[in-house]
Amino acid sequence: MDNERIAQLRRVSFCTHLPDTVLQALAATAFPRSYPASALIVLAGEPPQAMYAVVAGRVKLTRIAPSGREQIVNVMGPGQHFNAVPIFDEGPCPVNVEAITDVEVLEFSITAMRQLVHEHPALAMALLREFATRLRHMVNLIDNIALHSVQGRLAQLLLNRAIASEKGELMAPLTQAEMAAMIGTVREMVSRTLHQFEMQGMIRIERGAIAICDRAALAACAET
Repeated sequence: MDNERIAQLRRVSFCTHLPDTVLQALAATAFPRSYPASALIVLAGEPPQAMYAVVAGRVKLTRIAPSGREQIVNVMGPGQHFNAVPIFDEGPCPVNVEAITDVEVLEFSITAMRQLVHEHPALAMALLREFATRLRHMVNLIDNIALHSVQGRLAQLLLNRAIASEKGELMAPLTQAEMAAMIGTVREMVSRTLHQFEMQGMIRIERGAIAICDRAALAACAET
């Protein structure tokens, strides 16, 4: 079981370069859990109980506006982790975390993680590198919001996530809400913009995928 747990940990982003001694310490505190789709795993504002690493499935991180509108902050899948911030600042959970699909996670108690961070500087540095990466992503997103239109940001996302297939270039499956979270807008705007792109012949919306029909036009749009 320890070997299986360590193998799972090696696929988690902040664990990739950790020495075996640290992985063994993490494995000893990891508790596997499963959640069904739509289950609320973390509630924003509540005292933190645990940090989680996704083993299988996807989760969404959200905030709820005073109007009641849900804003997706991020979408995470296997190899990613969430609710690590309270390890360092001792504050409440910053976001809601809900299972999009059936999810398997490794759970690490906040108390145990604080102890491990003190005992293993390599673990602290690994988590801080993850925070730095996410901060850079947020800064880049702010720049994109300031410098590019919604149409430009969505076109850029489609191009960046396109993969070659027998049917041409297809964007890996994402829901419209997930795309909205990734470009800093709302689902309704993504829906309208995708429809515009399709009407202009730049994409073709298929079941479970988006096919790129005119890469040059989409690339030009990405600059706006």
